[in-house]
Amino acid sequence: MKWLSLIIFLALPSLAMAAEPVTYSPDYCEFAITFPEKPYTAPRCEDGKEDRCYELVSYTQVFQLSSTVNFRIICNPSGEDLFEQYSGKVMESTLKSMTERSVVKTFDTSFREEENYKQAGLVGEGKVGVTPTIYIAQLWIGHNSILSVEAELIGEADEVADSLFSSVLKSVHFVTEEEKKAKEEAEGNKSEESDDKEE
Repeated sequence: MKWLSLIIFLALPSLAMAAEPVTYSPDYCEFAITFPEKPYTAPRCEDGKEDRCYELVSYTQVFQLSSTVNFRIICNPSGEDLFEQYSGKVMESTLKSMTERSVVKTFDTSFREEENYKQAGLVGEGKVGVTPTIYIAQLWIGHNSILSVEAELIGEADEVADSLFSSVLKSVHFVTEEEKKAKEEAEGNKSEESDDKEE
């Protein structure tokens, strides 16, 4: 049994190295977020209503059983009316109601408006059982879509966990026209390569 444990142990680093960053940005979403590896995606419907469904994206990583990083992402299509309707106050109020069950103390809220999007953020303290958490929520609204981001850092301070938490949050951004073109070209090249392989 010792040799079996050794083989598994030696295989773990190579499995970890095999993971590549994955950017979540469906065609209807004007925003993007990058994870260290592929996140979990599942359909969800509000109160079982099939006409009010969305895609919930989640990513969790545990570090030495003492720290955990959690992310929950939702991006839905929207319209110009919502872009006009959501002022800074409305967005900050929406964030507070979104995090009502998770945040026990709010430290800061923020709002900024650019040409193509509006973004509000909330930083607070939460609890999972008796374990304290850092809780960050963001709401991004564009002319055609809305992105919500909920991020939790649970447990003891850990340099690797802190770095991952920070890097994923920093990766959230509005997708420019140049990025869209580059993505389309990359997908076109992949399609051509798969066609060549099939031949």
